Amino acid sequence: MKKKWRYALLGFFLGMILLVGFVFHSVYSTQSYGRLINYVGIVRGATQRLVKLEMNGIPRDDLITYLDEILDGLNSGDGKYELLRVEEEDYQTCLKKLDDEWEILKEDIYRYREDPTTEKTLLESSETYFDLANDTVFAAEAFSTHRIRNLLLMTIVLTGCIILIWLFYFWSNIRKILNLESVNRNLEDKAGRDILTNAYTVSRFREIAQRLLDNCGDKKYAVFYADFADFKYINDVFGYEWGDTILKEYASIIEQDLQEDEVFGRVNADNFVIMRHYKTKKEVLDRQKEVDQKITEYMHNSYEKHVLSVCCGVCCIDDVMEELKIEGLMDRANFARKSVKTGRYDKYRFYNESIRKKLYQEKSIESSMESALENREFLVYYQPKVDLKTDKIACSEALVRWKKADGTIISPGDFIPVFEKNYTIPLLDRYVFEEVCRWLRHLLDERHEPLPVSVNVSRLQFYNTNFVQIYTEIRDRYQIPPNLLEIEFTETILFDSWDVLCKIVEDLHKAGFSCSIDDFGKGYSSLSTVQNLNIDVLKIDAAFFPNIVEKEKDRLMVKGIINLVKQFDVVTVAEGIEEMEQVEFLKSVDCDMVQGYVFYRPMPQEEYEKLLFPLVDGKAE
Repeated sequence: MKKKWRYALLGFFLGMILLVGFVFHSVYSTQSYGRLINYVGIVRGATQRLVKLEMNGIPRDDLITYLDEILDGLNSGDGKYELLRVEEEDYQTCLKKLDDEWEILKEDIYRYREDPTTEKTLLESSETYFDLANDTVFAAEAFSTHRIRNLLLMTIVLTGCIILIWLFYFWSNIRKILNLESVNRNLEDKAGRDILTNAYTVSRFREIAQRLLDNCGDKKYAVFYADFADFKYINDVFGYEWGDTILKEYASIIEQDLQEDEVFGRVNADNFVIMRHYKTKKEVLDRQKEVDQKITEYMHNSYEKHVLSVCCGVCCIDDVMEELKIEGLMDRANFARKSVKTGRYDKYRFYNESIRKKLYQEKSIESSMESALENREFLVYYQPKVDLKTDKIACSEALVRWKKADGTIISPGDFIPVFEKNYTIPLLDRYVFEEVCRWLRHLLDERHEPLPVSVNVSRLQFYNTNFVQIYTEIRDRYQIPPNLLEIEFTETILFDSWDVLCKIVEDLHKAGFSCSIDDFGKGYSSLSTVQNLNIDVLKIDAAFFPNIVEKEKDRLMVKGIINLVKQFDVVTVAEGIEEMEQVEFLKSVDCDMVQGYVFYRPMPQEEYEKLLFPLVDGKAE
C-alpha cells in the first residue's frame, strides 16, 4: 500500500511539474495578447486624463503625441512599442471606430483651447471615445480569451487560487511581523526622546548623528551647540514652568527647521545640540540665526516680555584637521560656545585654529595633572593681608602656581578650570592644604610664631560628606593649632544647597577652623546670607573698588556692608586694592584688612617666610 502511495505521490509531482511547464508555455504564448490589451487600456485611461488636464487649463501635447504613437502601433503592428496587429473582425471594427473618434476628439481639444465655450462638445466627444475604448478593450480580451484553452484557464485559476491562499498566509504573518517591528521602532524612538521637549536625548542623538556621519557620502555636516544666556535667571524670577515653556518652544522651532538627514537633541537643562548638513557656512549659520530669531520673538511677545539671547558654538567638519566621531565634534562646538559665553565674541562662533590650540592646551594640561601632583610641581604662593589699624601683616591667603619640570609656568586661569571641568579640583585643594600644613609645621619646629593662613576650597568639596573629616585629619597629622587655618569658599556655593552649607560651616567650627566667604558681591549674594550663615570673615570682591574714590554710590555700598557685618562680629577684608587712596577710604569706614598689590603681590613661600622672619646677623629675629 505504501508503495502505491509512493507511486501516486510521484505521479502527482510529475503531473504538477508537467502542468506547471504547460502553464508557463501558455502564459509565454499569450504575452503578446496581454500587451495588446494593456495598451488599449492605456489609450482609454490616458485619453480621459488628457481631457481633464485640458479642461483644467493644462495643455499636454506630449500626451497627444503619446496616444498617436500607440494607436499607430495598434493599427500597423510596428512602432517603438512593438504591438501586435490582430486580424480579428470585431476587434478591427472597434479599433477603426476608435481611430476615427480620436481624430474628432483631437479637433475638439484644439477647438476648446481657442474657445472654452465648446466645453460641452469636448465632454460629449470624450464620453463617446471612452465607450469605444471600452468596446475595443473588450474585443481584445475576447480575442485573447478565445485563444486560451479551457484546460489552461482552469489550471491558471486553480494555480492562482493556491498562490492566493499561500500569499494570504504569508501576508498575514508578515503583517504581524511588520506591525511588531513598527511598534518596536515607535517605542525605541519614544524611549530615546527627552520627556519635556521631545528632542532626542544626548545618547540617542549621538547614535543617530554618528550613523548619518558614517553614511554622509558627499554631504558636509556642522554641529551646533546652543544654550540661552543666563537661563537660570528665567527659572529663578519667572518660575520653572515658564522656563520649561521656552525650552519646549525652542525645541519645536528647531524641529521645524530640520531637513532630511539632520537631527537635534537636548544635552541637559537649556543646552541643545543640532547637526545640519551644509554647502556654505553662511547658509547654515543663517538657518540657526532664523531659529534663534523666532524664539526671541516668542519671548518678546509673551506676557513676561523678558528676552534672552542664544549663545551658539559651531564646529564644521571642514574645520577639523583630524577625523572625529560625533563626540569630538560636539566637544569642539561646545568649546566654541564657551568662548561666546565669556563675552569676548558675538553670539555665534565657529570652531577654528585658535580654539583648537586652546583645546590642545587643555588636553595637555589634563593629561599631565596626575604626574604633576605626584611630582609636586604645584607651588604654594602666599599673599599677605594687611591689618589697617597697624599697617602690619595679619595673615595671608595660600594660592597655587604650576611650575613644570622644564621650568614652564602655567597660569592658574589655565589649569584650574580644567581641574574643575574633570572634577579633580578637590585633589588640588587637598594638596595645597597639606603643603600649607607642612610649611606651618616647619615654622613651628623652627620655633617661629606663624601667622594664620586661609586656604581656598572648591564647591566640589562640599559634595563630599567626609570633607571636614579629611581636612581635620591632615591638620592633626601635622599638629597644627586650629587658629592658624581658615577655610575660604566662594559665594557661588551659597546657591547649591543652603542646608548642606550651614551643616558644613557648623562642622568646620566644631573642628576649630574659621570660615570666610570669598568674592562677596560678585554674583547674586546678599547680606542676608551673612546674617544667617555663621561665618568669621567676609572678603569684599575687588569689583567694588576701582572707582570707589570717584563714585559716591560705591563708597556708600561698601560702607554699608562693613557697618552691617561688623554688628555680627564678622571680620572684613577688601580684595584687589591697588591704590593708597582706596586704602585711606577703607580705613575711614573701619575695614579690618586689605589684600592687594598696593601692599604685596602673591609671593613664593621662601620670600614670604623672609618677609615674616627677617635675618639679623645670619639669624632670624
